[in-house]
Amino acid sequence: MTTMSALTENAKKERDDAASAPFLRIDVRRLQQRARQAGSALIAVFWMIAILGLVIYAGAKALEADSRYARQMRGRTYAKRLAQMGLEIGRHPALPEHDPLLHYMSPEGGTYDVRIVAEEARLNINVLLEADDKVLLPRLFASWGLKAEASSALRDALRDWVDADSHVSLNGAEKRDYEKAGLEGMPFNRPFKEIEEMLMVRGMSEVNVLRPDWREWFTVYGDGRVDVNDARAELIALLANVPLERVQPLVTLRLGQDGVPRTQDDVKLTSVPQVAQLLGVFQPHIVEQLTQWIQFNGPIRRIESVGEFGDIQRRLVLITQNQQALWRGEIPSHGQDS
Repeated sequence: MTTMSALTENAKKERDDAASAPFLRIDVRRLQQRARQAGSALIAVFWMIAILGLVIYAGAKALEADSRYARQMRGRTYAKRLAQMGLEIGRHPALPEHDPLLHYMSPEGGTYDVRIVAEEARLNINVLLEADDKVLLPRLFASWGLKAEASSALRDALRDWVDADSHVSLNGAEKRDYEKAGLEGMPFNRPFKEIEEMLMVRGMSEVNVLRPDWREWFTVYGDGRVDVNDARAELIALLANVPLERVQPLVTLRLGQDGVPRTQDDVKLTSVPQVAQLLGVFQPHIVEQLTQWIQFNGPIRRIESVGEFGDIQRRLVLITQNQQALWRGEIPSHGQDS
């Protein structure tokens, strides 16, 4: 009997276990489902964290860009204000070019530096073109790396720009040529009023690439003679058609004993024979050319004031004659936007 009772109890237990098995399976499935849901939620959280991180990063970069722009605009404003201060100081007629007032550093760290030179220390492009120059411009363009064909075409295009007729020079450009390039109303058929107009002439874009400082070589003021007391050494070498090293004795004399430009001991050149001797030029035809091309005390003053604040520079220029302003504006430093 005991054995039968034990068998009966085991059978009931197996039956009860069998009956409860579906419920156990259901609980496992629910646990698995909840685990999957929890995993999906965790992945979603990770994605949200990543997205929020990107948003925060983008916001930080935008804030940094705004701050940088604000600093740049502040620097540009202060630099221009300093340049304007220097310009007003420099225009005083009694101020010598070596006066300490031409250099200043503000308590905030900004500076201005003023340079006063003769505007005639440059080539007058209008005079050269009116005289149909076939020496200096080709010589200059060749020294800049232009090939003979490109140099000839640029010279002719410059002449066509300033002459009053519509006849095309051999390699030049007139209205029809500019219209083909989509440029209406060109050339102006008048002398250049300012140097920046030269950039519109066909072929000047190549010069702008080769020599971003080309503006430093030309002017539209003066009688065409170059003031050798302020002219750069490269221009003097061009005028005399000598190597640059031959100009060094002349530059050394100009700088005086301290070797620093625009100081009190600077020496002024006074005559063509003196210049010829310093350059080692004795050929009569070159001396005659120098007599026509150079001068020693140009009446037109060029006042350049460079204001600097941080890494920002602004360069303002005022050109005057007999205390009358001929031109005033802002130009880049050697072709770089500042």
